[in-house]
Amino acid sequence: MLLAFGLGVALLAAAVMRYPLYVGIAVLLLIGWIIAIQPRVRKEREKYKNLVDAAFRDAYARLPNPPSMKISSSYGYPAFEIMFRSKAERDSAATCNEEFKAAIDGIYKGYGPRSRPFSADMAIFFTYDGYLDELRAQYKTA
Repeated sequence: MLLAFGLGVALLAAAVMRYPLYVGIAVLLLIGWIIAIQPRVRKEREKYKNLVDAAFRDAYARLPNPPSMKISSSYGYPAFEIMFRSKAERDSAATCNEEFKAAIDGIYKGYGPRSRPFSADMAIFFTYDGYLDELRAQYKTA
């Protein structure tokens, strides 16, 4: 891997030394392309965010104390943490959790390569206050 990176750097340096005008044009074209696609990228992110927010609202609308949601990314895939106030609330919302999982699976269907497609089971974490402390305690006794 390091050898391939070194070879790439050496080839880039040779190209810059030999054809500076063409390399400069290529760099400018690349920067222009990146700038040009930003509105589409933002629009797509906003679309997914709106779909996820709607799925979250629909799944947990009937709960008296709905959980909160934190969206992040892990290895290029979206990740969701659904945070309840207590373990009892998390356990009583099991049907809502399954509904949310199904909705997220539908939203991100076809996301990722065929060899490792998106999986809602791996992307959604249902936690509660004190969840990490409980896990730490379990592993200390084991």
